[in-house]
Amino acid sequence: MRKYILHRLLLFVPSLLGASLLIFVLMRLVPGDIAEIIVYQAGSESSTVQQKQVQEIRTELGLDRPVLVQYAAWLGNALRGDFGQSYVQSRPVTEIIRERFPRSLELALLTLVVAVVWAVPLGVISAVRQNTWADYLVRVVSISGLSLPIFFTGVLILWALVRFFHWLPPLEFVAFFDDPVENLKQMVWPTLAQAYYISAPIMRLTRSQMLEVVRHDYVRTARAKGLAERAVVYRHALSNSLLPVITFVGWWGGRLLGGIVIMEIIFSVPGMGTALVQAVSNRDYPTVQAIVFVMALIFLMLNLLVDMVYGWLDPRIRYA
Repeated sequence: MRKYILHRLLLFVPSLLGASLLIFVLMRLVPGDIAEIIVYQAGSESSTVQQKQVQEIRTELGLDRPVLVQYAAWLGNALRGDFGQSYVQSRPVTEIIRERFPRSLELALLTLVVAVVWAVPLGVISAVRQNTWADYLVRVVSISGLSLPIFFTGVLILWALVRFFHWLPPLEFVAFFDDPVENLKQMVWPTLAQAYYISAPIMRLTRSQMLEVVRHDYVRTARAKGLAERAVVYRHALSNSLLPVITFVGWWGGRLLGGIVIMEIIFSVPGMGTALVQAVSNRDYPTVQAIVFVMALIFLMLNLLVDMVYGWLDPRIRYA
């Protein structure tokens, strides 16, 4: 197991470097010079003054240096947690991430917990009671979840809250540690909308994997030994069915931590997704680079965690 973990950690470093290089290069390929954008938006008296201001800003931002030198400086600062200053908000980008990330983290964790707690047991029930009314009901719920776009589910929930309960999302976000009750009142609705959408493929995936596993010889052997059906299903069959489900949940966890922009906009949750959209629209390159880098780092860490869980659930993987 130790060798397996070390191997995955060694793969993590070049993956992170490759992602950071790709992010940096793509941002440099975006049309437009941020120095000119800042100057011409602010306005000046003459073109000579404008050109001088452009050169001063480019020097201040280090844009007059070679690209590789810029990348090395940016990566070194990023690894120390320094992503520079936001052009638009005139404050450190780290402060923006520190402010927005906990909100996306809370929404992502709530969504994943609700989705997994709801979807995995229903997928198991659908598999072990195949072609019964319970199976048909779970399949209808999962197919409806796959069919409805996530933005439509969010809007439908919001319409029902306004129509029947006269409730609108508050304009000001309340942090959990400031007022837990008010915070959960805000977060429960985007959580349910996203969890319903995510739980649908988890149900289908769990059901299909369980149907495949319960036909294996070792499951029939466990039943022949006289083990209780619950032990056969949850101890033997389910643990071997969860590998694809864990992969899917890990992938969605990265997306959620990056921020589901539509849900954040509909329910007024100022998280990472809305911060990224605002930074892109304002061409706030340091903020865009920092948020995308953090999102890539989260994806890689979740992939590493999924690999560790794989090795724990299935010893054949870590010894392969």
